[in-house]
Formats: sequence, structure tokens, C-alpha cells
Amino acid sequence: MENGKDLFQIKKNFIAIALFILIVLVAVDVVLRFSPGTLRPGSSDGRISAVGHQIQFKNGSSYYIYTIFESNGDVYQCWYDEKTWNQKKVTNYKAPTRLVTE
Repeated sequence: MENGKDLFQIKKNFIAIALFILIVLVAVDVVLRFSPGTLRPGSSDGRISAVGHQIQFKNGSSYYIYTIFESNGDVYQCWYDEKTWNQKKVTNYKAPTRLVTE
């Protein structure tokens, strides 16, 4: 046998393992970019995020306004004028862009 011959084909096996790991990493990256909810348990549950602001007037009255984002893409404006809470659906960011006038 020659000294330079790879008896156990370590170089060939190393390249195969490296390519396999690279393919798995690329596949996970593609899945996470295009459909992140498939690997995250409970991602189909309804989730809500909100951003709000309070305005205090000189006479002591206040006004609250919130923008609410739901996981299904709906966006709402909610406001409180010291009498009642009001709500209006503004848009759905997952749907084609259009203004909702209800």
C-alpha cells in the first residue's frame, strides 16, 4: 500500500458530512424565512401587540390612543375620551394593501 493513500476515506467522508450539515442549515434557514410559524409551537395562537399614547390636557382631562396589532394581520385604532372606548379597524397588513372604511 502507498503511504499517500487514504485507507478509511476520511477526506471523502468529511466532505460528505460537511455537505450534509450545510444542506440542513440552508433548509432550516429557508423554512424560518418563509414560514416561521411551522417550527414555533403555539404560533397559531392569537397574539396581540399594542402601542399607546396618553395626552394630558391643562384642564386635567386626558385622552388615550392605542394602535393594536393582531397576529392575523388586523390593525385597530382604539381611543378613550374619558367617556367611552372606541375602536376602528384600520387595515390588515397581511392582506393586499387597502384602506378599510367601516
